[in-house]
Amino acid sequence: MHEPKRDREPDAPRAPCSRRASVDLTGRVLGGRYKLLRRLGHGGSGATIYEAEHLELRRRVAVKVLDPGLSDADTVARFTHEARAAAALRSEHIIDIIELVRDDSELVYMVMECLDGEDLAATLANDGPLDWRRVLSIGTQVCQALVDAHARGVVHCDIKPGNCFRISRGGTDDFIKVLDFGVSSFGGRAGREGEGRRRSGPVIGTPGYMPQEQLRGGPYDHRVDIFALGVLMFRLLTDKMPYSGGSLFVPRRPASGPIALRQAAPAVEIPDAFEAVILKSVAADPAERYQSATEMLAALLAVADAPTAPRLARDPLAWGERPSAA
Repeated sequence: MHEPKRDREPDAPRAPCSRRASVDLTGRVLGGRYKLLRRLGHGGSGATIYEAEHLELRRRVAVKVLDPGLSDADTVARFTHEARAAAALRSEHIIDIIELVRDDSELVYMVMECLDGEDLAATLANDGPLDWRRVLSIGTQVCQALVDAHARGVVHCDIKPGNCFRISRGGTDDFIKVLDFGVSSFGGRAGREGEGRRRSGPVIGTPGYMPQEQLRGGPYDHRVDIFALGVLMFRLLTDKMPYSGGSLFVPRRPASGPIALRQAAPAVEIPDAFEAVILKSVAADPAERYQSATEMLAALLAVADAPTAPRLARDPLAWGERPSAA
């Protein structure tokens, strides 16, 4: 079931807020066709997510209802933006938006496909750190979603474990759906990946997954998603963040760059080529990252295709140890 994000460090809400408890609409029929069966929890935009049923089609769906007390013009605009951004995309790895409705009672809601599974924050909490093969597969799927989004001029701006959902499909339990385009930005022309305009403005996203240019409020572009995906893979592999110092929410960015995987998790097994992809993605300077999601995807696919033998990320010689005698 498509569940809302939980408050887990460093995947907590984008900004602290104090709002009154929402009204439980369970049992209500919206638009004469969507019966709300049970409340699943809260999304990140002042909305409540319900499991629902389309009464005529007998189809299970998820309905994200904007809380009535938060239906001011700005909040409705952000909510509408989220629905339109996701609906404009065609990747199988992006949640499918069925419709956006504002009914006669002034309720605003979006109807989405209903997902059975869990987000990667739950997976990390339950099973982490993850094997590099799983992380490579997960990262490749998220990157495929970004290729489609960026080609259509959409930058997600908040890639993190809580916004990536695992379901069973196509013979795997790690089929990924990217959620929550509520803070995404539009820029550039569809079909010209990497040419999106640079954006400035209020800081939006989740600290820890944002590069410095995004934390400072811009200007920034699609390469913030590449950085966030690199952080996501680093964390799934190590349960740590790639920059030392500071806190999980606002990590310090040392001039020396991100810490190596062998420092973060000495026992982790990972091919050299995969580690190189991750560290390039999280470079502090956007010019040193992959310049497009397509370029990053090619690098990930090359790792998957290479006949590599995984190694211990901890290199004994690098740690001043003598190799054991044969």
